[in-house]
Amino acid sequence: MEEENGKQEPAEQKELLAGKFKSVDALVRAYGELEAEFTRRSQRLKALESEERKGEDAHPVMDGDGLFEAVKGNEEVRSRIVSEYLRSLKGVPLLSSSGAGVTAPVKKPSSIREAGKLALGYIRQQQNKQ
Repeated sequence: MEEENGKQEPAEQKELLAGKFKSVDALVRAYGELEAEFTRRSQRLKALESEERKGEDAHPVMDGDGLFEAVKGNEEVRSRIVSEYLRSLKGVPLLSSSGAGVTAPVKKPSSIREAGKLALGYIRQQQNKQ
């Protein structure tokens, strides 16, 4: 089959173009549009990945040492942590920094009467706790 310009197209090429594209120019134009869309989507994906990495950098996951270093200079955070910790220790004796328990001075009774008063005070104290 002859076209207007006098050239004959192979049958395979006619079938390919006839299926979706009317001409080679239409195929080239569609390819150019597809390539442009692919480039736009690739750039958008790259921008989103970059934003995601920035978000991770703003809130890095820290280990115990990193977290300690981050908050030790902030007095408000430190006092909140200590307050919460002390509230959780109800009924537990406080410890000094060396780990030794803090105790009251020993009060030894000098008589039976004093020993009775101390024992009675202890019993009443235990009843009030319940």
